[in-house]
Amino acid sequence: MAAISTTPQLEAHYDQFIAELTALTRKYGVAIQSVGGVILADAPDEFRNVTYRADISSGDLYPEFADS
Repeated sequence: MAAISTTPQLEAHYDQFIAELTALTRKYGVAIQSVGGVILADAPDEFRNVTYRADISSGDLYPEFADS
C-alpha cells in the first residue's frame, strides 16, 4: 500500500480538522469511524462545493462533489 504524500501545510490542516471534528463529536454525540476513508484535496478550493449524503439507517456518510 502506498503512503499518502503530504506537506506541512496539509498536515496542519488535517490536525485542525481533527480538532474541530472532535469538538463536533462531543457537541452532537455523533462519532465517525473510518478506516482508509480520508480524501485529501489537491488544491485549496477543491472541496468548495462538497456536501454529504448521510444514511442514518446504515451509518454511511458519503461526500458528494458537485461540479463548479
